[in-house]
Amino acid sequence: MLTPLDFIADHTNPALGFLLKALLIAVMSSIVCGVIGCYVVLRGMAFIGDAVAHAVFPGLAVAFVIGGSLVLGGVVAGVLTSVLVAVFSQNRRLKEDSFIGVFFAGAFALGIVIISLAPGYAGSLQDFLFGSITGIPDEDMYTVAIVGAVLLLAVFLLHKELVAVTLDREMARPSGLPVFWPTWRSTSS
Repeated sequence: MLTPLDFIADHTNPALGFLLKALLIAVMSSIVCGVIGCYVVLRGMAFIGDAVAHAVFPGLAVAFVIGGSLVLGGVVAGVLTSVLVAVFSQNRRLKEDSFIGVFFAGAFALGIVIISLAPGYAGSLQDFLFGSITGIPDEDMYTVAIVGAVLLLAVFLLHKELVAVTLDREMARPSGLPVFWPTWRSTSS
């Protein structure tokens, strides 16, 4: 059984430096996800996290095939999926979860098709999707820290607006808060 002292000793051992990086990445990611996740759950879109996590796969696959940055490919695919869900969910006849499910399944399937057709890829699909938190390079650790700090700062600065829009979009709109892009919604409701 691992004691707390053994845990600390393992994380201060220079030969096991990858463990400290993995712990730092996990802690930084969990702080950012916890803060952002509160707004997502209050909005009633808990499924979006799973959907975007899987929807980045086609971006990763395209970036892998063309030899580009996997991080950039994943970010582009994730943002695109989020924007598409937001645009299509403006139609009130269907719930947001319906659109989230469609984009989740469609994007993941597209990623599988792209990576299966990739020349020269003989690895495991599971390794490609999940990677290894213990193999994260220093540059990615700095990227997570910087992006996380920017996100937390933005949430801190926009907290009142985010709470208003998250809890009640219909009340936030007349208050002058941009619920979506104002030009996309007609003023006659």
